[in-house]
Amino acid sequence: MKAGETTVKNYEVNLYPRALRAATARWYRLAVLTLAFTTVVNFLMAQESQPPARANTMKVDITSHLLYRKAFVLSYERVTKPQQSFCFTAGYQQFPKITSLGQGIRTVGDVKQTGFKAGAEYRFYLATENKHPAPHGVYLGPFASYLYFSNDRNVEITSADGSQTRNALQSSVISVVNIGFQLGYQFVINNRWTIDLVFVGPSVTHYDVSLNLEGVTASEEWEYNNRILKRLIDRFPLLSDLIQDKSVEHDGTSDSWSFGYRYQLLIGYHFGRKKMP
Repeated sequence: MKAGETTVKNYEVNLYPRALRAATARWYRLAVLTLAFTTVVNFLMAQESQPPARANTMKVDITSHLLYRKAFVLSYERVTKPQQSFCFTAGYQQFPKITSLGQGIRTVGDVKQTGFKAGAEYRFYLATENKHPAPHGVYLGPFASYLYFSNDRNVEITSADGSQTRNALQSSVISVVNIGFQLGYQFVINNRWTIDLVFVGPSVTHYDVSLNLEGVTASEEWEYNNRILKRLIDRFPLLSDLIQDKSVEHDGTSDSWSFGYRYQLLIGYHFGRKKMP
């Protein structure tokens, strides 16, 4: 290790803090209830005549709403062939709220917070497994997504002995790129409403973090940035691989490639008609 370099690999990291564990638990409970409900609906609809094929679906990303702050993410799916479709996803979301950025660093208030999600995917609906035309049934295919978060926060820094406090401005920029392959199932209810579940979504993921702390010396900023990185990881478990044998550079940046994972729940409206060849 280079002289003066500060690492965070020896921190004991809580990969799944209470808030995110609760959100994940809610997602799984919702998924189980959804599966039970849609199984009954599909059984009742199985003997009905085949409805006209619809080409478009507009969906709301429920997972982003559970994991992030003030999230509103939409996804549009278009059927291009009898068993294929493409999807575009875009929307606004903010990084989860943080009241503490590490030992001796307390968040006083948010100055600026913004973020977004964008992505694309191509789906192949399995004809051998599905009784209904796309976009109903089991699907698999590649996907790519990009997440971006930018935050400026007023913070209060307390000395180790608690005798002094001072104010500072903390800034962070986080970007996450995912490229992977997914397996999921989409229910179409009454030929109008859709429930889209991604169960398996392994990916190769690139994480990039940039941290800045104004109002402290350069040597102090270096030390504080490592504390802040640990706390960001606590609030955003996808960054957990970032700190394995990694350190925050002198300029407050760190980046890494690793394996990621995707799961997703979307609810949508099915519309338009398309004559299939």
